[in-house]
Amino acid sequence: MRIWTDADAAGLRLPQAIDSLERVLTHEADGTAWNLDKTMASWPAGAGRGSAHALGAVDRDSDLAVFKAWVNTPSGAGALMTIFSATDGTLLGAAEAGAAGALRTAAVSGLATRWLADPAADELAILGAGRQALRQVEAVAAVRPVRRVRVWNRTAVKAAELAGQVREHLGLDAVAVRSVAEATAGTPIVTLITRAAEPFLCPEHLAPGAHLNAVGAILPSHAEFHHELLDKADLTVVDSESNARRGSRELREHYGDDWSPVRTLAEVVTGKATRPDRPFRTVFKGMGMGLSDLAVARLLTGGTP
Repeated sequence: MRIWTDADAAGLRLPQAIDSLERVLTHEADGTAWNLDKTMASWPAGAGRGSAHALGAVDRDSDLAVFKAWVNTPSGAGALMTIFSATDGTLLGAAEAGAAGALRTAAVSGLATRWLADPAADELAILGAGRQALRQVEAVAAVRPVRRVRVWNRTAVKAAELAGQVREHLGLDAVAVRSVAEATAGTPIVTLITRAAEPFLCPEHLAPGAHLNAVGAILPSHAEFHHELLDKADLTVVDSESNARRGSRELREHYGDDWSPVRTLAEVVTGKATRPDRPFRTVFKGMGMGLSDLAVARLLTGGTP
């Protein structure tokens, strides 16, 4: 049995992870790969809440079955992924899943942006400046010709720090701004990566034609955007519909019992759902799914993107 550390995952290239996820989702569309639905629990912890999560996935074409469990608290977080052969059940190894988790969350945003954003989009607003924010910027820059990044965070000093990291590590022009409206005005791509308990992004904040990646607020009690902005979304896409039905407050409040307008990312990458030529708005809601982790596991175990 092999042990992969966070350093191993940190050495993987994000464009490879995006391509690996795209391939895995074609397997899902073909019926040879599937998610094991997420389960979770939460509790009061210090000044906020703690949460425990578990999910998994199987991909027969990649001969992998993976299971991941993680805990988030206001004081810190930890994650572990176990990797098996789908053919004979052999335990291939275990991976620390902190860096791998950030990689797979970035990869799904990058893949959604590849398929849903304006091909000419060259500016990004990143709302949230936590530990996953830099990789989210990197993911969009991997699939679009980003020339400028606007950064907003409730804590201004953290926004300034992230802008500096974007300039230093990614070589992109980046500026910290003082408000959500300033960050999103005329911006063609907006990414939310926060733990907001209440929605702060309003419909009027998004420019016509903008694409939204909403990949924070994965607890059913939390929300980052006001669900009314889905009214004018020409295409709303999720990574896993079952996980979104249970955990996305924004989509649950908007769609109720009728989720027929919602499509999956697997449907998009296989052409079963397509981006209109000139959409007023596209929205991707990522809740986290086992196939995203499996896409990273493919790379850790020596698979090709």
